[in-house]
Amino acid sequence: MSIIESISEYMLALLPKIGGVAIALILGLIFGKLIGKAIAVILNRFGVDKAISGSSLGKTLAEANLTLSSLIGALVRWFIYLVALLAAVDILQVTAFSNFLTMVVEYIPFLILGLLIIGLGFLFADFISKAIVNSLKDAGLPHTKIVGFLVRFFVYLIVVLTALSVMKIDVTILNTFASAMAWGLAIGIALTIGLALGLGLKDAIARNAESLLKSIGLVTSKLSEEITTKELESEIKRLESELNALKEEKKRELEEKKARLEALSKPVENVEEFLNKIVGSTGRITRFYGGYEIEILDPISFPWCDVMLTMQNMGYDVWLSKKDNVYYVTCKPRAE
Repeated sequence: MSIIESISEYMLALLPKIGGVAIALILGLIFGKLIGKAIAVILNRFGVDKAISGSSLGKTLAEANLTLSSLIGALVRWFIYLVALLAAVDILQVTAFSNFLTMVVEYIPFLILGLLIIGLGFLFADFISKAIVNSLKDAGLPHTKIVGFLVRFFVYLIVVLTALSVMKIDVTILNTFASAMAWGLAIGIALTIGLALGLGLKDAIARNAESLLKSIGLVTSKLSEEITTKELESEIKRLESELNALKEEKKRELEEKKARLEALSKPVENVEEFLNKIVGSTGRITRFYGGYEIEILDPISFPWCDVMLTMQNMGYDVWLSKKDNVYYVTCKPRAE
């Protein structure tokens, strides 16, 4: 079989993979654009952009000519693009790049969720800050802007800590700092409420009591979730154990593959006996010009690698051909 024919057959075998890659990328591009745009439109119609337009996050996004809905839509769009690219790489069987893309694709949902938490959390922080400032103004207390700033800053901190945890970023050190601030803010709020009640301004507090209590409840619940360092350490140890077990398994598989390759590289005393033993019922072996010709009866179960590697190492030239939809492996002694 000539080199040109071998190259032609290889290119014909490669065409289905190229077609599959093209289809995966085209579908990913189409669906990525459609779904990303649809999510951006849905979020905008639900009033997400309008709701945060007056908040610090909305102003920051506006300065960058962005909206929260368009940002999330873009992340979803690129997520679908990466999924399509991962499918294309899997078709081409590029293992290293496929593993990297898998890690990226698996992380993007956590990134999107973290950004959503930041967006909604900052909006909630502005709302709580304004509610508390209005309550203090109605009570006639001074320095309301400072108190509002501190409340907003603290809620921002809780939101960021929660978002970072969702994004799989270690925030253990920040949790200690947030815990101390939580107690300080709780005591300050309690003193403020007690002073307002002592001045007889129950009506002003009543108008904002529900929102204030909800904000305190949310802050303490989030804080309790973040401070469970023991559970986090236990989870890290469990993940480390699973990772070590996976490394050992991969190492064992690699050693087995090396041992198998070494075994196939060793010389064989009786070539025909070796061929009959490993080919079995998957092929029919006949003598052919000082070598062997193997008719492939079962292409799926046929030990392609064992036959070709061993025969090459034994000094045979090996060809693959196809006649009348039947594959043949031809082995001829290599000319010196």
